[in-house]
Amino acid sequence: MTHLCTRSYYSLLNGTLSIKELVSLAKENGMTALGLSERHGLYSALEFQSECDKQGIKPIFGLEISMLDDDLHFDSQIIAKNERGYQCLIECSYQLHQNNPITWSMLEAYHDDIIFIVFTEGGPFEGFFLNKEHEKIEEYFVKLKSQCPHIYLGVSHQESNYFRKNNEFLLNLAKQYGMSAIALPKVYYQNQGDHEVLRVLHAIKAGTHYDDKNLVSAPNRYFYSKKEMLDLYGESLLKGIEEIVESVDLDIKTLRTSLPVFEPAKEVGSDLYLQRLASLGLNKRLNGRFDDVYTQRLNHELEIITSMNFSDYFLIVYDIIRYAKKEGIYVGPGRGSSAGSLVAYCLGITEVDPLEFGLYFERFLNPSRQEMPDIDIDFPDDKRDQVIDYVRKTYGDDYVAHIVTFGTLKARQSFRDVARVFQMPIHQVDKITKHIHSQNLLESYESSQVLQRLINESPTSKKVYETALKIQGVPRHTSLHAAGIVLSSRPLHQFAPYFHDENVGSVVQYDMVRLEEIGLIKIDFLGLRNLSIIDNICNDIPGFDLGRLPMDDQKTFELLSRGETLGLFQLESEGMTQLLKDMKPYRFLDLVDAIALYRPGPMENIPTYLKNRKNPSAIPIIHEDIQTVTESSYGILVYQEQIMQVAQIMAGFSLAKADILRKAMSKKDAVELASLKVEFIEQGIKRGYEEKLVIEVYDLIMRFADYGFNKSHSVAYANIAYQMAYLKTHYPLQFYQYLLNSVQASSSKTAQYLNECKARSIKVINPSIQISTHRYELIDECLVLPLTLIKGISLRSSQIIAKERENGDFKSYYDAISRLNLLNVSNRQFISLIQGGALDCFNQSRVALQENLDEALTYSSLIKVNKGGNFILDRSLVSEPIFKKIDENPHQLLEHEKDVLGFYLSDHPTRHLQEKHRTDELNQIQEGHRRYKVIAMVDTIKKHKTKKGDQMAFLKLSDASGDLDAIVFPNLYARVEEQIEIGAIIYVKASMRERGKIILEDLYRFE
Repeated sequence: MTHLCTRSYYSLLNGTLSIKELVSLAKENGMTALGLSERHGLYSALEFQSECDKQGIKPIFGLEISMLDDDLHFDSQIIAKNERGYQCLIECSYQLHQNNPITWSMLEAYHDDIIFIVFTEGGPFEGFFLNKEHEKIEEYFVKLKSQCPHIYLGVSHQESNYFRKNNEFLLNLAKQYGMSAIALPKVYYQNQGDHEVLRVLHAIKAGTHYDDKNLVSAPNRYFYSKKEMLDLYGESLLKGIEEIVESVDLDIKTLRTSLPVFEPAKEVGSDLYLQRLASLGLNKRLNGRFDDVYTQRLNHELEIITSMNFSDYFLIVYDIIRYAKKEGIYVGPGRGSSAGSLVAYCLGITEVDPLEFGLYFERFLNPSRQEMPDIDIDFPDDKRDQVIDYVRKTYGDDYVAHIVTFGTLKARQSFRDVARVFQMPIHQVDKITKHIHSQNLLESYESSQVLQRLINESPTSKKVYETALKIQGVPRHTSLHAAGIVLSSRPLHQFAPYFHDENVGSVVQYDMVRLEEIGLIKIDFLGLRNLSIIDNICNDIPGFDLGRLPMDDQKTFELLSRGETLGLFQLESEGMTQLLKDMKPYRFLDLVDAIALYRPGPMENIPTYLKNRKNPSAIPIIHEDIQTVTESSYGILVYQEQIMQVAQIMAGFSLAKADILRKAMSKKDAVELASLKVEFIEQGIKRGYEEKLVIEVYDLIMRFADYGFNKSHSVAYANIAYQMAYLKTHYPLQFYQYLLNSVQASSSKTAQYLNECKARSIKVINPSIQISTHRYELIDECLVLPLTLIKGISLRSSQIIAKERENGDFKSYYDAISRLNLLNVSNRQFISLIQGGALDCFNQSRVALQENLDEALTYSSLIKVNKGGNFILDRSLVSEPIFKKIDENPHQLLEHEKDVLGFYLSDHPTRHLQEKHRTDELNQIQEGHRRYKVIAMVDTIKKHKTKKGDQMAFLKLSDASGDLDAIVFPNLYARVEEQIEIGAIIYVKASMRERGKIILEDLYRFE
């Protein structure tokens, strides 16, 4: 017995089960096969194949389709018998994603390759039954029989008296006209009681509530046992199922592709073409100088690349980057392990010399591992699409695709969605969800007594929580992989399901985890805003050449040593800033170390690294040979490449085998490690090292393997970080201009960067209708804020204002309102402009500007006249009104400013309280035992559970002088938890025992 019509949660809010759960249910129920028919999609097909293979279940691939036959709309199911049948599923899924129903003509070419199943419930007959048109049912039945040679009647919903009666009528027709019939219960969830969960998912999808009568009920869609199937459907309807199962012969992993052949290389062959290009590139990199070490390394890499048939891959990536550079698009220096390839360096794919930094090719491409290469490319985020368009035009839309991803119901979102479905009041939802901080709902619940109390105080909130737990992690919608693109030598429709997105083109339905299984290699095209910043700055500085940047600029290292890292790629986090202040870097390799060390795991070695750095003579030496490996990183194994080097030196491992050891260690692969450890020790002894030393070194690299970072990646990203630091040091105005332009969507980042501008004595000018545009501008060495910073002022609106300025400056408040009102700037937009300070140029209080707005608009309408079908202003008709002056309201000004800008610009609301209570400012707090009294605003809250299970919190506090991290330990937190909210102004007593962080000892909130 086999279930043929099951859905997983990849039917997107139309099913609750994961693929693993679904296949496991089949296994537990003694089934040897299982049919999967998602609604319209094939997202789960590869995962289904793999899971079935793993559990010894025969996979049956189907698709639930929407049919159109003349005016008749209905659902049906098709099952693929073979590879060509699966291609039919691919075509149908594509059409359905484009909102095209399936017609008989679309299926005609695949008659011998598919099985068509007519639903008794949800199929073509329901409307006829409702209208009691039994003759039409019989007529259509006859038509169906002639449409497809392999057609079955799928009988379902036998639990219902109504459908059982209809089913009997249809079964009689099937017998009369010789159509086979099968039991086809539809499986959407595991247990009978789970239909409520499915109804919640349906309500989320429809944007409605649980009791909405328009929601389609789906009871009895659970996974029936063999006995239940037999009792409901009888032996005769089960026999046909096995006929279908036996007729299917399909493993979708045999539908494979490969990379396209690089066209320009066809005449001479890709291997030879690559060798010639790489040799020319090496000659260029070495400025015509011959170097035997480089030549040997290049030949070694080329031998591996060609033996693994990856020449086309390198050539395709080379061509993409060559195009970008030809078009003046800045390409990142490299990313990940590909920076360890000399071939990539010679082709211009990377800008990192692997020999200079001791990087290994085998870390990138290991002939012993038979894994696909993975070259990721960074582009400016505003130029990425241009490069992808080139790839699409070069290889064709049918051969290039983006990769699907899935947005899932996260902890907080699942609670909010379920709460809406059960119509919980929004204020209650907000109150609860602000205490959900973990990605896991259960973890949040168990770690917060406040959350437990809020959830358990009403039956509704408890039900919402329990239901949210069941749907957490379920895919909600499709999205696009942020960077991945795949290229194929075969058209997509021949081997993989896909759909068309009008913005990006083809999107393959399989997720990136399984693409390699069918021969698709992913190339990541990453858009980095940091590269856009660098690119824009360099273009603005006449004669500046990034390629000639001095890598030993001491002013740049001084800036980093002071911890002025805001806005710097990879360096602006608080912990990294502190590391650089402690480290005081003076060379590029220090930056490489810092990027590698400041990661979860490796950061445990930071104290030892800093101690050894201060006193290198005190570093313990295990053996001179090991010292040569760790000397540059002060006695610590920081990099994966160092682990490989130690294995090469001590055990004589090839770099390929050393990389296998590294990977086995990081994955804790006990089986592989057992033999590798023996070999390491035996080979080490043979090479003349004492057994005790060899075991000690093995244990050492085993301990560090978890923490080792990819040096190739660290070197490449340190390049970008250094470039930005150099530009910040020597071209601060341009740096802040383009940095701020890149974060206009983030009010918190904007506020942070503007505060640093002010601290560095860079003059900042508020948005102004007289000089601002839609971007940050430099005028007379002042940074002018854009109009688009103001809520409600769109790009279009800012362009209208700037365009109008070409007719002359705005001479007065009334002149500005009249001219802009003529261009359809709205009343609400004028208020936003006033509150954002854009009309401060008229030297009146913002209160007065807003109070006089109605009169200004009235004046505008009085002088507006229609001349030849166009409205113009005739100021001779009425004199400008007398402006009513009103004193400013400082508190209101700040609150309105925060509303429209997202941050405080003119001042900070804590200032008047600080003056009143004579407290310290945050930037006055020094490390030591002194207790400070501070008034500050809570900007962020991060809750944390101690090892004992007690709740504490880390806060970000701010005042007019800047911001600072604060720690609230459990004893105080238990007392003040409900007073701590984002935006709250608090009075605290605190001390700074560790640089950069204050410990709160008492807290009071201002109301």
